[in-house]
Amino acid sequence: MKTHVTEKGQWARELAVEVEAARIDTAFNKALRQYQKRLEIPGFRKGKVPLRIVEARLGSSIRGEVLGDLLPSLLEEATHKAGLRPAAPPKISQLNHEPGGNLTFTADLDIWPEIKAEHYENLAATRMIHEVADEEIGEHLEELRRRHATERVVERPLAPGDVLVADLQRLDDSGLPIIGDKYEKRHILIGDENALSPEFEEALVGMDAGEERKVRFAYREDLPNDQLAGQTAHFAVAAHEVRERTLPALDDEFAKDLGEHFQTLNDLRQDLSEQIQERWKYMAQQRLRSDLIGQLIQKNDFELPESMVNNYLDLLEQELEDHDHDHDHDHSHSDEERARATHQLKSYVLLESVRQQAGVEVTDAEFAQFAAEHAALAGVPVADLQNAAELRRELEDQKVFELLVAKAKIKEEKV
Repeated sequence: MKTHVTEKGQWARELAVEVEAARIDTAFNKALRQYQKRLEIPGFRKGKVPLRIVEARLGSSIRGEVLGDLLPSLLEEATHKAGLRPAAPPKISQLNHEPGGNLTFTADLDIWPEIKAEHYENLAATRMIHEVADEEIGEHLEELRRRHATERVVERPLAPGDVLVADLQRLDDSGLPIIGDKYEKRHILIGDENALSPEFEEALVGMDAGEERKVRFAYREDLPNDQLAGQTAHFAVAAHEVRERTLPALDDEFAKDLGEHFQTLNDLRQDLSEQIQERWKYMAQQRLRSDLIGQLIQKNDFELPESMVNNYLDLLEQELEDHDHDHDHDHSHSDEERARATHQLKSYVLLESVRQQAGVEVTDAEFAQFAAEHAALAGVPVADLQNAAELRRELEDQKVFELLVAKAKIKEEKV
């Protein structure tokens, strides 16, 4: 194989490739023999059709299949031989091949940006420091009590703190039912702090089982759903049951019910405190990382190949489709999505540059320990872990981040 690279831009390259005829002929002849084994032609037994007849009848289409099968591996071999690292799949053009002759083709591609990261020392960042307060633990305890509340049907009017089991029928402006917009036996907690409309819940207070009410209300203004936020609605509500909720007592027995490893309420409080602290620690690390990488990108201005960004977005789209077969996805990408993709790719390129300059490496012993920790968290044997290369890359990134932190000017901020 012969290759020749022509520089067409900062990252754009044209790769000319010539493959000797013998390689193509070997693959073509192998394919001919495979077709010969299963071809049936009147006058010949199956598998006994002479090769010259197979070639005369099917040679052109077989040759096309062979070239189509060979091109991906030939292209990969050519880019490797030419020392190129494609930023996105190359596009083949000017493919020429005559039977018995050499194969030539040209591939247009963008290469992976090779950047020498500068100014990665003395970056400024803030580390959040958080001390868990008793009020936070108390809020979590109350949430646990609400989650483990018991309910019983009562024969009295609905009051705050109760659960109403009811059918909801949406009405139009004139008060007529909207066909197909009915919700049966919905459980509505009266006084829920996350209610879509406190106004709706207030209008239900005092209802008895068997009673029906028509209610007009407005959804909360701060809902993330723009189609509902602040909008008015009209429903007919038919009550089935009023349920009284009872919260469990906050004592040692409650703690024991939540897990065998809790013997007292203090054990539960200590566990909640540690969980809250871990969450804050994680958020602090993420903010610190975001600060440092953001500055690294600001101090190293460079452009990415457009094909690299497009390929990254296409791969994300494909992953989304693989995990969500029931929905059609828009294949166009917003400016915000492109900006996020560009930020992510630039951070990847720059962190790799820092890693190479600083000589950051992962030893086999370090990786073995890292993999063992991941396996333990996943509850699987180390041998069952997938994508070892990605896991090693994650550890490399972690070590580069630790290097940036060690060389940065960090100020602490209590939050």
